Amino acid sequence: MKKGFFVMLFLLAALFLTACGPAERTYYFASQTPTDTSSWVYWVVVVKEGDKIVDAEWNAFNIEGDANATYLGKDKVTASEEHIYNMNSDLWWHEQAELVINKFVETGDVNDREPAPAGVSITTDDFYTLAELALASDPVEAGDYEEGYHFASLKSAATSHVPVYYWDEQTQSVIATPTWDAYSFGSFVVVNGKIVLAYFNNVFYGYKAVVEGGSVTKVLKDHDNNPETADVKVSVMAPYTTATPKLLKTKNQLGTSYGMAGASPIGKEYFQQAKTAGDYLIANQEFPAVNDNGDFDSVAGVTITASDFVALWDLIPTK
Repeated sequence: MKKGFFVMLFLLAALFLTACGPAERTYYFASQTPTDTSSWVYWVVVVKEGDKIVDAEWNAFNIEGDANATYLGKDKVTASEEHIYNMNSDLWWHEQAELVINKFVETGDVNDREPAPAGVSITTDDFYTLAELALASDPVEAGDYEEGYHFASLKSAATSHVPVYYWDEQTQSVIATPTWDAYSFGSFVVVNGKIVLAYFNNVFYGYKAVVEGGSVTKVLKDHDNNPETADVKVSVMAPYTTATPKLLKTKNQLGTSYGMAGASPIGKEYFQQAKTAGDYLIANQEFPAVNDNGDFDSVAGVTITASDFVALWDLIPTK
């Protein structure tokens, strides 16, 4: 009788231990929304086992991609680990971020922000704000892509672009951009195998301009100081407060100053359509095939040539 009792007790214990095995890991994600004035765009991943926070990630991408000669599309952690992102501090950015993450995992409390761990001089508000947003969102479902940050570039197929001319009202002179290599690039974040961030951009040099009705204001000016050539229409530069206007390197940074909305059949700028394409990829985890003109037939809000978006998506590695 006793033997049967202990056998039953053993079986019940084994069943209990099986039922109470390692809790399933769940992943939560949140990111900032990039704007035309963004530099680094941060994201946070929080990992839980059951109700317990067991890990987290804090990182960022630069909106200039590999048009930025310093970072060349690297994420902030990598740039810090390679001692490219230098804050002139005793600890590198990634080391300070790790201290913040360790405290967060230990306390599991997004409100336990002060004091910062010893050695941390970076602003931690971005981390805690995004961690709170991540935990308030649904867990990320499993997908088929390779985990982590992925930067993709079509620089190898770049085409040379001629200078663009601007009229500077403040100096009463014509300013020309340098020539540049024009191409598209993208920054992507994959969590639990699923694309959760997709940012498309395109290298295009220019300055902030005066925009009316979705089009850049232009005036006739002598752009080359050559009396033998006719005046040409040049873009009117927006007023600036620094000593010199800032040369921007991408269409997303130019924003409305790219002046595409006035010529677009849907009245949308490049940055708006690029975001729509990124949102579609996040929602569907793939793009439809493009038509013979290189356009999407079935992605509402994207009328610009879409073949670059598809080519960049194809560069995201799968498991």
